[in-house]
Amino acid sequence: MNLATLRFRSEALGRQVTCTAVLPEPRHGPGPFPVLYQLHGRGGDHTGWVVQGRLVIHAAPYPLIVVCPDGAVSGWRNRSGSERYEDFVTQDLAAHVAATFHVRPGPAAIGGLSMGGGGALRLGLKHPDLYASVWGHSSAIFTGERLRADGASEAEAEADDLYAAAGRAVKAGSVPRLSFDCGVDDSLIENNRAFHRHLEGIGLAHGYHEHPGAHTWAYWDAHVGAALRQHAEVLGIRADAG
Repeated sequence: MNLATLRFRSEALGRQVTCTAVLPEPRHGPGPFPVLYQLHGRGGDHTGWVVQGRLVIHAAPYPLIVVCPDGAVSGWRNRSGSERYEDFVTQDLAAHVAATFHVRPGPAAIGGLSMGGGGALRLGLKHPDLYASVWGHSSAIFTGERLRADGASEAEAEADDLYAAAGRAVKAGSVPRLSFDCGVDDSLIENNRAFHRHLEGIGLAHGYHEHPGAHTWAYWDAHVGAALRQHAEVLGIRADAG
């Protein structure tokens, strides 16, 4: 197991932040390595994927750096004042990771669960220059209407509406490899189905998968491997046999 704890000052958040990184096994050599940013859900933190899940085991075959930041209950969104979590991930964190590890130039991958799944989908669609592969598990799908009901300003709701982000990506003609999945017993299943139908309607190519299961770590641990395989294919790396 190769884990690192990153602690640095984020200009976007105006404070010190802590992240967990899963580093490639020594057998993968010195790099440079592509990066996967793996986001946690609401109520979780930067340790969730390695403490409650088995991400370390699933990631071990890949020459890949996996970075798990802490997003509190932000929705991975920019909000007024110092709550700029989108800028934290896309700017501050990416710069610190590149300065700390032997990172391969070029786009990264991004994924997550629940709040982090929705965040990964939105950040990937908004920043296709930064993320070539995107996968959300049991994603919280936020529309502008939902964001306004939760107190977002009109500008915030427009910027963070996942449906609008998908439409803008199609119009721009720049879309990452995008996939998402959800358990059929998950309370978020209908929102995921609706977003899948929306993407079909606007002609945005994507993968959508439903499996038995609910909003649990057992479900996410069972399906993160599929996400890693997609990321590896897109990033041009291969798993070894260990």
